[in-house]
Amino acid sequence: MLKMIIADDEYNVREGLRDVVPWEEMGIAVVAVASDGPETLELCQSLRPDILITDIRMPVLDGLEAANRLRELDASVRIIIISGAQDFNYAKTAVNLNVDGYILKPIKVNELQDTVRKVADSIRAERSREAYTHQLRQQLTENMPALREQFLANLTMGMYRDERELADKLVFFGLPLQRVSSMRAALFQIDDYEQAVERYSEENKQLIRFSVNNIMEEIVGRSEAGIAFCLNENRFVVLFDQSGREAGFYLNVVQEIIDSVSAYLKLSLSAGIGNPVQRLGDLHRSYYEAESAIGYKFFTGKSSILHGSDFNEGRVNVDLARIYEDQNKLIYFMKLGRREEVAHKIRSIFEAVCKDRSSPIGYVQSVGVEQINMASRAFHEVGESIEAVLPDFPSLIGDLYAHHDAAELVETMQKLFDAITAFFWQKNNQKNSGTIKKIKDIISKKYMENITVSRLSEEVYLSPNYISLIFKQETGETITEYVTKIRMEAAKELLRAQDLKVLEVAEMIGYDNAAYFSTVFKKYTGMHPQKYRSLFYAE
Repeated sequence: MLKMIIADDEYNVREGLRDVVPWEEMGIAVVAVASDGPETLELCQSLRPDILITDIRMPVLDGLEAANRLRELDASVRIIIISGAQDFNYAKTAVNLNVDGYILKPIKVNELQDTVRKVADSIRAERSREAYTHQLRQQLTENMPALREQFLANLTMGMYRDERELADKLVFFGLPLQRVSSMRAALFQIDDYEQAVERYSEENKQLIRFSVNNIMEEIVGRSEAGIAFCLNENRFVVLFDQSGREAGFYLNVVQEIIDSVSAYLKLSLSAGIGNPVQRLGDLHRSYYEAESAIGYKFFTGKSSILHGSDFNEGRVNVDLARIYEDQNKLIYFMKLGRREEVAHKIRSIFEAVCKDRSSPIGYVQSVGVEQINMASRAFHEVGESIEAVLPDFPSLIGDLYAHHDAAELVETMQKLFDAITAFFWQKNNQKNSGTIKKIKDIISKKYMENITVSRLSEEVYLSPNYISLIFKQETGETITEYVTKIRMEAAKELLRAQDLKVLEVAEMIGYDNAAYFSTVFKKYTGMHPQKYRSLFYAE
């Protein structure tokens, strides 16, 4: 309930104002009345009311002066001024003081109630907004660890290119990182993860994830080596800050993490380490190198520490970031059902991987395996199983590793992805066909109105660009061309009626300008409307 004080030097007025209105029914309690300015100020300071109704003319300190003092004291009370007609010039001063209401004597009860109700509603609305904002801030605080982890994941994936945005986020999340400093990324994974956790429940899997991350954070934090976080169930990342450090200091931290996880959790951990970069915005390059390096644990065994530089300069001399980008584009084209682009991307990826003839066969094979795994995840995202297209999927990985010829491997990958892409093409086509049919139905019913692509997009709940794209792809014509065709075919039928003027026909099919209609009709049929009509009726 809101609190209100009434101030007036006339006893009958202030008591009448308190009693004449059923304030409690409006959710307002009159907590005090005052007879002069000083008393008003004292009561406002002690009782902190939400609303003050005060007369302008009072002894010692008038209502405006009292309001001014309250504003100087930064009181949040809402003020409603009462004055006689002769005091109306005070209105300007009242406006300058940001009073919330101004009522003339003699006071009308309805006007008083309406004014106070509006002020009360405003107070409640403001408090509701403040409560909502407080709730949002509280939720933000509660979710800060998850948001911080998501930011670090996005940073590692190379999502940030704008330096100012990156600087703002570092401040917001309170991270001890500098935009310009020598840094490198290390990626840790539990060896043979699926086999290592298959006997555990989901709860225990999450406990393992938490435990590994906790060990990493404790070791990295104690050594002030950088930032540690969990990217997903089996991807744990450390962003090492090398500024002012001895060369190779991070190796001791990496080894301690591996040893501690082995000692406390009885799990073996391997790490891939990327090359250093000089800007935080380039950290994703180091991460991709670490990601590539850890793939070589197949050759080096469990509990391995692998450097990206060893493989880039020694055995695998490819642009790893470019390969990763091409793999993502491959999956993108696959989801769109674009078979030619998919075939081209597969060739492009393997040409880049096989460019260095000293690349291990296992590495080339693993690229194919990773592409199939990415495709499988894409099926899962749309609620499908890749086995619907590749029934032998469980044995497919082994089959890929059985290929010892790069050309045969590429050919196999082409066939596999052609089948997968065909599946997505059919799925998309079914969805698009329904959308296009709905668009055509709307046009057939509303072509005589001012129908636009924007209006159509609102009716099918898709963006204008998207419906324009799929309509053109499926029908070979734009939506505008189709609307024009429907209108012109309707016009041809209407022109056969002699009693309709050309202007009337134009208006009936959605054209306000008969001259423009004639121009469009001639372009569509090769002749003006009157000429077309003459084909059916002799002059």
